[in-house]
Amino acid sequence: MGRSDRIIILALAALGVVALIAMAVITLTEGSELLEFAIVMVFFTAVLLGSYWFMLAPAGQGEKE
Repeated sequence: MGRSDRIIILALAALGVVALIAMAVITLTEGSELLEFAIVMVFFTAVLLGSYWFMLAPAGQGEKE
């Protein structure tokens, strides 16, 4: 497993932890619509940036064999 694979796995794990924290915050604030919208926009931005990163970084670039 290369370094970039570990970074991707850590980023996905961090995103999962953030999602769990966001769900807890929404539950504690009894579903504030503005907070829900802000959290959804953060996740949407993360998905867009992730997809563009995969398009801009060719497969296998920077890995040693």
